[in-house]
Amino acid sequence: MDRALRCIIVDDEEGAHLVLRHYLKDLKYIKLEASFYNALQAMEYMYQNTVDLMFLDINMPGLTGLQMLKSFTNPPMVILTTAYGEYALESYEYRVIDYLVKPFDFHRFLLAIDNVLSRLPFKEAEVTDMPTEEIRSGIMLKVDGDILKVSYNEILYIQSWGNYVKVFTVERMYLSPITTAEIEQKLDTTMFIRTHKSYIVALKHIKRIAGGQIELDNDALVPIGSSYRRQFLQRFTS
Repeated sequence: MDRALRCIIVDDEEGAHLVLRHYLKDLKYIKLEASFYNALQAMEYMYQNTVDLMFLDINMPGLTGLQMLKSFTNPPMVILTTAYGEYALESYEYRVIDYLVKPFDFHRFLLAIDNVLSRLPFKEAEVTDMPTEEIRSGIMLKVDGDILKVSYNEILYIQSWGNYVKVFTVERMYLSPITTAEIEQKLDTTMFIRTHKSYIVALKHIKRIAGGQIELDNDALVPIGSSYRRQFLQRFTS
């Protein structure tokens, strides 16, 4: 990401500002530019400044959050923060990325931020602008809000973790919000193979096969699922 996303908070409650400032303070890829306690002040600011992301309350005195959104022809990305859930359906007509019902915890906040990052065009641009040989030598992963390139040669194995995967490399482990099926589509199939519904291994890092398990160069043991065993053995021994 070339620069941090410029964001503002628009909420009439001081407590909401305190929570969001606390959650945002350690996110290097999002910069809080300004805070407002009513929609009109925020609109005046936005007419003169570029805003990438807005945390917006709905029920505010005077102009409501949804009324504010209706006034823009090209609003920024919006995360709604409200104590009420009944506006969720209507809100998505206005480029709303996520809908946080107060009180929300840090984990739920990060999920909303992840939704924002997944919409950014820089993901495709960065990959497209890279030389083809560089793309083929590794995989682009979203890790803690940043986009990292991880070399194929460094990857030992990949483990499913719900809607995330753990990518184990020679040096460290990366946790990325992508499913095993999705990441499998991005890998070089000459270098990796699925051995289990929850595991993908790098062929070059296999040390030995013992029974129903694979021992890798770092001594990690990865299971071989019964439905994958035949295909794996054919690939490994060919």
